[in-house]
Amino acid sequence: MREIRFGAPSVTGGCALLLAAFLAASTFPIRVKVKNHMPRNVSFPEVDGLFLRHTADADGCEKIVTIADADQLQRLAASIEQVAELNGAGEKAVTITDTADEQEAADEQGGESPGANPSDGLTYEQLKSALTQRGILFPGNAKKAELAALLDSAPAEDGTGANT
Repeated sequence: MREIRFGAPSVTGGCALLLAAFLAASTFPIRVKVKNHMPRNVSFPEVDGLFLRHTADADGCEKIVTIADADQLQRLAASIEQVAELNGAGEKAVTITDTADEQEAADEQGGESPGANPSDGLTYEQLKSALTQRGILFPGNAKKAELAALLDSAPAEDGTGANT
């Protein structure tokens, strides 16, 4: 499991080397778990809907999100470090953990990681292909969000290609 620990750059010296190693080993889009270790709520608009509660709120202090590309991850990293510095967060303000290992373990057990949707991380073309493979009809002018909703609400496949 790969993890980047973000803190105040004045304490940590910055995360540039850790981030570079993480980026080199990543294929985008990538699903990551972002966890807030600060005693305050934080919001990072670089990732749509990334609002994290304070560390004492066990349910709200972490969230699994999809990072579209390396640029988005670098912008997020810069914002996290700025917030950590402004709040005197020390060495560990926010962690970002690659969820690929968790997903692989879940796949081996025949399940999905908690909270994962079949559409997560798929492109428009991949969504259309997945729907077609399942025999689900969709309008030709459907938007990506509509295709994702159709796929997420479809019955799960039992591994034989038949819907259950």
